[in-house]
Amino acid sequence: MAGVGGPLEYYWRTISNADYGSSFIGYWHVLALFSLVSALFLAFLAFLVLKADSSKGKNRFMAVMLLTEAVRCSTAMLFWVYSWPEAALDFLSNARVVYYVMSLQLFVLYVVAPTFYAQNDRGKKVSKFFSKHGLYALPVFCFLLIYVLMNALGGRHEAIGDVGWTYCAGVGTGEGTTSSGNSMPFAVNCPESWNAVYPMTLSSPTLGPLTQALMILPTMGAVFAAVKITKHTKETENNSKNTIGELKAVRLGFVGKAILQIATIVLLMTLIGVLGERPTLDTHPFNPDDQVPRILIAVGPLLPTTVVLAALFEGLVFTYAVVKNDMFGVDEKLRKGFITASFTGLFAVLFLVGTEAMEAVFDRGWLGGIIIGLPLIVLRNPILLSLSKLAKRIMPQSFTQNELIYIETYKTAMSDGIITEKEQSMLDIQANSYGLNASRREFLEAYTIQGPGTDEDI
Repeated sequence: MAGVGGPLEYYWRTISNADYGSSFIGYWHVLALFSLVSALFLAFLAFLVLKADSSKGKNRFMAVMLLTEAVRCSTAMLFWVYSWPEAALDFLSNARVVYYVMSLQLFVLYVVAPTFYAQNDRGKKVSKFFSKHGLYALPVFCFLLIYVLMNALGGRHEAIGDVGWTYCAGVGTGEGTTSSGNSMPFAVNCPESWNAVYPMTLSSPTLGPLTQALMILPTMGAVFAAVKITKHTKETENNSKNTIGELKAVRLGFVGKAILQIATIVLLMTLIGVLGERPTLDTHPFNPDDQVPRILIAVGPLLPTTVVLAALFEGLVFTYAVVKNDMFGVDEKLRKGFITASFTGLFAVLFLVGTEAMEAVFDRGWLGGIIIGLPLIVLRNPILLSLSKLAKRIMPQSFTQNELIYIETYKTAMSDGIITEKEQSMLDIQANSYGLNASRREFLEAYTIQGPGTDEDI
């Protein structure tokens, strides 16, 4: 972007100088980039769900839900992905509208989701509609409703909230404007503490009345869905093991989503309590008349980050629930993905906290990296083993019907401890007819011999 240097130069400058006590923008950039990566991952999960069986209405519904989460994640922290120029303000303002349209759409999808497991005629009619035509009509309905509400409340900037923009070429006086075209309500002052990252721009959103209502809706929808799915789980206890397993996984996804969304609301209430009001254009690090508290710097970006984490958890569990019985070995891949992401995330958070703590106390940030890094390296295997057990509790081992038949056949062949040439030929024919590749066969055979609970792949 013009005025701040090339992308690599800019990111290196901001991220390498990230500091809670001064220039925290690098910390915000990392979280914002994480939200974009998460959006791509959720889109991939939606592709997996459709690939498993796009003819199923439930799969199409879940794919749309995951894509909605992906769009929401991609726009959650778009302001802090880069040092946007003034010309991008209109784009950022429109992206906020997209985010809240997706929030409303998610609320409806959450409310509808339990109908796919309902046994009554009303539920079946609703799920049938949202298996096809409803999926096309819903985005249109949500966009039109948000558009009407925005205009009723005075327009986009009044209803959703304005976006402030400041530019600092160096220490001293800076420039400022807003997406609504109004000037910033204060004279921009570029502090000395940010000197290492200049030149830079900073975009800062505010919360309008419609925004505050739409932030709560997905949480309410997730709580409603968790309660309804729990009720359906009790009603279908006599159904097949696969159906019960799917219901329990979907319920877990909604419960996890609800808990993380509630955490977002608690964080927001905490910030409002500290500030004494909701964030406005005056709540800005370049406002010399308003001292921004450190809790806002540290906790502020965690609000959208919690939204992203909730979407990732929900996406993994829902994908497991829907496709585990249709795609060979997908549950094992999802568990490994969960373990890898959890370990990496844990390391990143602890490393960030450790380096910042040592920087603040001893002015030796690298010391925190060593203190955090060495124990994690030494304890890597126990940590991975614990994460593996957690992953298996969240996403239990499951097999397709064909895999279960192969396991039973292999168990019969191994009953005398020896597999004859004829039995091996029979197993080969069965594996080929079921589409089991060599690695999946090895896993199923090892599982048959060793049983569940082994963690040799860790």
